[in-house]
Amino acid sequence: MRENLLKKTIQTGAQAYAGLDATRVKAKVQDALDDSVTSARRAVKQGRHAAEDMLDEAVYCIKKNPLSAVGVSFWAGFGLGAVAIWVGLHNHNHKA
Repeated sequence: MRENLLKKTIQTGAQAYAGLDATRVKAKVQDALDDSVTSARRAVKQGRHAAEDMLDEAVYCIKKNPLSAVGVSFWAGFGLGAVAIWVGLHNHNHKA
């Protein structure tokens, strides 16, 4: 009877310890998750600020040099169109 009671007490203590350990692990996981969410929010906010700064800089440069901006836009569009035509013809020749 005493041995049975001692075994049950030890098992109960082990279960309580395992429950306490699980609670600690859960708290650590929750803390890590909270830290990750905070870091992600901070990164998004910094990215948004960087994009706004870059947009403001682009607007300033366009206002300062409008002819250069139109020229760069024209040649960029021309180049992209040429690449698109080349890729289209290149893929068409390989399919035949």
